[in-house]
Amino acid sequence: MDYCYLHFLCPIIALGINVIAQVVIFKLDKRHKLLRSVFIGFAAGALSVGTVESFIVLTTSVSIEKFIPALFVDTATYFALGYCYFHFVNLGETARRIRLLRELYDAPGGLTEEQILSKYNAKEIVSIRLTRLLNNNQIILRDARYYVANSVMVFISKALVFMKLVILGKRI
Repeated sequence: MDYCYLHFLCPIIALGINVIAQVVIFKLDKRHKLLRSVFIGFAAGALSVGTVESFIVLTTSVSIEKFIPALFVDTATYFALGYCYFHFVNLGETARRIRLLRELYDAPGGLTEEQILSKYNAKEIVSIRLTRLLNNNQIILRDARYYVANSVMVFISKALVFMKLVILGKRI
């Protein structure tokens, strides 16, 4: 039986595993915050790319010369899909426009501009974000100054800027 069609399906299967793992971890284990569950789901999907590709090699006559390029392409495709999923999940949590639309939808009598502005105070928004970064150990507070605490997050932020540069042709 020819399993070569799995090369096409491999990144999609991996994305499905990513989503399922992320949702299950987030729903069942309350210790894991949303961001951590997204990262764990992403890792589970990445591991499944190698697993599916290995299955193809073990069950077909695919040579190692074809395995390596297929693994590279499937991994790159999965990373792109995972990047999209990350931003899809993140959009509902952090985008002010989405939050504003949800709040307006949840307010049957509507909201006045004053009520909206009271919820979106810039000082409060920065304070909330700093608290979130501190709680996730991404930054530290020492001598009334904030510092980056987690080099992994710096790497991730640089990788995101790089991907935007490659995909969109600009840094922001």
